[in-house]
Amino acid sequence: MILMGPPGSGKGTQGKLLGEKLSFPHVSIGDIFRNMVEAGNKEGELLQEYMVKGALAPSKLVNDIVKKFLTKNGYEQGCILDGYPRNLEQAKFLNDFIKCEIKILFFEVANQTILKRILGRFSCIKCGQIYNQFFIKPKIEGVCDICSSNEFIHRQDDDEETVKQRIQEYKMQTYPLLDYYKNDEKLYIVDANKNKEDIEFFIDKLLKII
Repeated sequence: MILMGPPGSGKGTQGKLLGEKLSFPHVSIGDIFRNMVEAGNKEGELLQEYMVKGALAPSKLVNDIVKKFLTKNGYEQGCILDGYPRNLEQAKFLNDFIKCEIKILFFEVANQTILKRILGRFSCIKCGQIYNQFFIKPKIEGVCDICSSNEFIHRQDDDEETVKQRIQEYKMQTYPLLDYYKNDEKLYIVDANKNKEDIEFFIDKLLKII
């Protein structure tokens, strides 16, 4: 199953929930890229150059990384693929590479909602729990609900100029995929402007008919 949607659409949150319910690994391409950047290898250095500019990495580089990752043990029965493919070239590569049925959930969300979700989010350094200053604050200000740590961090690429660039880049590169997948009746639209619980409820109902 492929989860598509602009940054801040909530596909990562729902992807983790889906992975638990379907017993499939949740593969976040964004997380894979960030881990590679932290590792400081050659591919990670290339990825960082694009990430700091809010630009999408070249398809050949992305395709090679995804193929290398998905050919590891543990993905033979399927997975929740979050954040890939992002353009037609990547979608065609995936179709040639993965010989199985594919279903796509597209998370549709307004630009203003995206900005609030991304610019407002921060996470606990110790356990990684994600919060948002507009929507989901810790129950006690400055204290993580999960591990009681008082150390939090904002992602480096979560500034307004970079986010707007990422949204624009996403629309240019990824929106053609809606027509590409719709022709095969594989595509399902999710209203991602709603809160997490409502989106989860909608997806649960959708899974019963697809």
